[in-house]
Amino acid sequence: MPIKYTRGEIVSQTTLTPPTDPRGQIDELLEQAALANAKLQEFMRKLSNSVKNEQGKAIAYKRAPLKTKQRVAEKCGIDLTNPANDKSGMKSPFEVKDIARATIVFTTVAQMLAFRDYIYHCEEYSSLKSKQSPAVKDLWAKGIEDEYKDIKFFLKVMIKYKGQDIPHIVELQLNVSQMSRGKAYGHAFYNLSRLAEKEGKNVFLPSDVACTIVVPTKITGKTGNKLRTAITQCRSLAQGDQEIMLATNILSKMLQKNLKMAQDVKKGADDDNSGSANSSSPAAAAAHGSSSPANPYDYVNSAKPLTIKCGPYNAKKAEQQDSGPAQAWAISRLSSFVWSHFTACQAKPGVTGTAANIHAN
Repeated sequence: MPIKYTRGEIVSQTTLTPPTDPRGQIDELLEQAALANAKLQEFMRKLSNSVKNEQGKAIAYKRAPLKTKQRVAEKCGIDLTNPANDKSGMKSPFEVKDIARATIVFTTVAQMLAFRDYIYHCEEYSSLKSKQSPAVKDLWAKGIEDEYKDIKFFLKVMIKYKGQDIPHIVELQLNVSQMSRGKAYGHAFYNLSRLAEKEGKNVFLPSDVACTIVVPTKITGKTGNKLRTAITQCRSLAQGDQEIMLATNILSKMLQKNLKMAQDVKKGADDDNSGSANSSSPAAAAAHGSSSPANPYDYVNSAKPLTIKCGPYNAKKAEQQDSGPAQAWAISRLSSFVWSHFTACQAKPGVTGTAANIHAN
């Protein structure tokens, strides 16, 4: 019988591939997740039949796409193209527990908490709760204010993989509509903070000179587009707040200085080539590391990474607005600003059915 590798009393994945082959483990976990995803959907349908909203209708859930091989590898510090670039100190494949995932967005906090309490009684969760590491991350229970918060459950589903019964961990996220909306606004800032590093570790410390954000060339265009949208949304919420307007102006200047829109790249190529066959939009955009976006107002990938060097910044003086410390401060300030607007949610009663009975008890 094949050996099964796992992390014992810690909530983790199980593989037939040994930990000495992390790339092989990732490939296996992606295959497992495709099977586990069907089990997760089955679990969600069971919950939907047991839980109703305030109108007596089944709670709806969102299916999320499986995490890509590239994203799983990034979480593990693995460079799929060059093993020499692998990073130490990152997660092992055992620890990536959200390849298969789903989300439920509730109208009220009361709905969400009732659903949470119902899941506490489900075998998929209870079989993990005695483990050393937590099988639930409940930011609402911690009383966090002015930050993004949700509830994430790790659930165990059993799959048949290569003739073996294998437990696979999936993730279920519970959220409320206001917080979900805030997530759409604030994710651009989160994505930037996730790229920050200090001494080889992923951590965002805006005022620390040893901390740097590096946006890889291949995603600078996408990052710029999302950030521009988030900046516009923050301005619409600012209501004249001068500090917030300063932060949005700092990041707008950063985008204008470091990135170009597809139409500007094409125009520059047309001017240089005077209508030659080589002045097509794809070729022009390729000079900036990207094929031409469908939208001429989209940013294209830059020729070099976008680098932001963190450090102390005095927003009251509003000086050196094109500096790295100013940009890092602006990212942090707008992130907290977004969540301060979306953490106040309704808490009225709003669940019927089995979950409501458990919550009442």
